[in-house]
Amino acid sequence: MLTLVAIACLLVATIAAPVDDPNQSHCCTPKQWSGTMRSISDTLSGGKLTTTNQTLMYYYDYNNMRAATVGKGFRLVQDFNKMESYTIVSGTCTPSKMTEPLLNCVPEKAAFIGSLQYGGPQGLRVNEYSVDAFAPNIKGRISYTADDCIPVLETVIGTGPDPSLHSIEFVDIVPSIKDPSVFDVPRPPCPTDTELDNVVDMPTQQGSPFAALP
Repeated sequence: MLTLVAIACLLVATIAAPVDDPNQSHCCTPKQWSGTMRSISDTLSGGKLTTTNQTLMYYYDYNNMRAATVGKGFRLVQDFNKMESYTIVSGTCTPSKMTEPLLNCVPEKAAFIGSLQYGGPQGLRVNEYSVDAFAPNIKGRISYTADDCIPVLETVIGTGPDPSLHSIEFVDIVPSIKDPSVFDVPRPPCPTDTELDNVVDMPTQQGSPFAALP
């Protein structure tokens, strides 16, 4: 069963600690973009550690209020106009209701931590925010590029009964979607709108502004 987890990333080494930027603001991402997400998740439950390591494609379309995540053998389509998601795996489709809106800007409750630079004098400049205020038992940070507000890295730690570490990096991001068919919902196997009355809500973790992952 595919489940929703927080966007996260194992942060790489930097040459400097975050520095306060008095001109920083809660920026907004481009309205359309796509690229690769590389995720690592560790969850401890009942004394057993489970680790997943995945590379996926993510497609973000705020103009049409939709997003899609594509991995090996599955596709997750999120329709934020209808607040419905569809997980399509091997010819089967599982619909879910969503409760959280699609975000375009860094949420106001994400507290600004500082600015830093990855990789050296000509490296990537990013602004970093805390996601601790998103939900109880959540600690973490997310980084966006300082010039065009592209999400880069996020680390989220769950401190509840089943502790977890979710990490993701966004790479090779482009400000476009070359193949809009990734948002298509096949009917069948997916149900029609009139068949969705009894669909259950999708559990949502509040640490992540963007993507849904398996």
